[in-house]
Amino acid sequence: MKKYLALFLAALMLLSLAAGCALTGSDTQTDKPETSPTPATTDGGDSDLDLAAAVAEIGDETITLGDVKETFDSYVEYFSAYGYNLSSDPETLAMLLDDVVNSLVEAKLIAAKAKEMGYDKFDELQQAELDERIETELSELDAYYRSQAESEAESDATIDVDARTMELILEEAAYNLNNDNATYEDYTEFLSKNVTDAYMQELLQNDQLKDVALTDEQIQAEYDSLVEEQMTYYAESPEAYKYDEESYEMTGDAPVAFAPGGYSRILHIFCAYEGELPEDYEANEADMELIKEEYGALAFAAALDASSADAAKMQELVAQYKELQAANEELYEAYVSAAREKANGIYGELQNGADFATLVKEKSSPDDYSDYPVFAEKGILIAKEYACDNDWSDIVKEQFGKLSIGQYSEAFADEDGYHIIFYLADEPAGTVELAGIEEGIRAYLLEDIRSEEWTALVDEWMNDGTVTLHEDVYKVLLDS
Repeated sequence: MKKYLALFLAALMLLSLAAGCALTGSDTQTDKPETSPTPATTDGGDSDLDLAAAVAEIGDETITLGDVKETFDSYVEYFSAYGYNLSSDPETLAMLLDDVVNSLVEAKLIAAKAKEMGYDKFDELQQAELDERIETELSELDAYYRSQAESEAESDATIDVDARTMELILEEAAYNLNNDNATYEDYTEFLSKNVTDAYMQELLQNDQLKDVALTDEQIQAEYDSLVEEQMTYYAESPEAYKYDEESYEMTGDAPVAFAPGGYSRILHIFCAYEGELPEDYEANEADMELIKEEYGALAFAAALDASSADAAKMQELVAQYKELQAANEELYEAYVSAAREKANGIYGELQNGADFATLVKEKSSPDDYSDYPVFAEKGILIAKEYACDNDWSDIVKEQFGKLSIGQYSEAFADEDGYHIIFYLADEPAGTVELAGIEEGIRAYLLEDIRSEEWTALVDEWMNDGTVTLHEDVYKVLLDS
């Protein structure tokens, strides 16, 4: 499946599943859909579908059976690629078809309302922002396929990267526009229109929802609910706190209002091993295991028969083992030496009075926390007693257990690299003050309320007479 259509389908599915407003489906239908002005099919099957038949009219815009069929078929193909045959589940297939129609209608309706209210008339700043978004969209399209073309050219010197990039873009254009003769200009026009429609919706939505606000009472009630819920949850699953709290600190989503006991914070300097161990290392390890098995079998056979072991063969095996062991020690030393040298150098700087947090920012190798400055200041969670998601190695926890607050470790190694850790503080257990997480609560709660208001508004538009739906036209797709 092509990149942009796959993204479109994913977004469309989210919209359709989240939408509280719908024209189709027995749970939401309020008015009987109008009968189609023209038949949509004959008894001849799929080839006789009237793809130009109108499924819905939204002002001056029309959604045809062909529009619906193209998107619906793409969904069926998408699910099939993941091993789910929708044809064996008629109920889900019918729900999916309704969702596709509702989503296509909603998109057209919102665009029509935006134009009706003048949101297609951009001022100078808005036009500049829109132009930048379109340019970004087209640049990302080029970069996506240029990367693929460059990768192909690495193994085939005859490939012209520019030409191959354009070829890949045109393949996507043909797929998404359902037109094998689509040009680059056709596709950029299509993408530009999509970006423009999305921008108009954003302007419309922001303006229509500008007065939506939260009260202090709503925030307090949500906070109280979080505290009660999380006190119970972390009493049962204290190991989940590390992942939840760090996710909040990374994204600002889902604030944590209660902390279980047993957690501390450390600053962490990491020196990763460079590259990978050579294949010879793994091959030697495998051979060493075989040698141990053969040696053991010889010794066991001799003991079982009360006979003399084959001493010469066993000595030969020991010599082979030691040779492989020495070779692997050299390979491993070459693999880890740069990281060890770097870590020891950093440790020396600490011994000479360098600031630990500064060295975290300047010298530490990239890891899961590198992109989030908060962890170089606040520290990373660690708990000796809990086995957490994305947890520290046993070696790191062992070294942490030797420290007191304010102390740092010597450089030490585990399978990932060399580490130096600083015991910064213990994590306060208990309820987190509202002031510390109010911004996070406000953000997601406001988004929820805005979403509810927007859904209600679109639902109102769906039923104000702007949309005329012909349900009998598209239902034939369930029989084709």
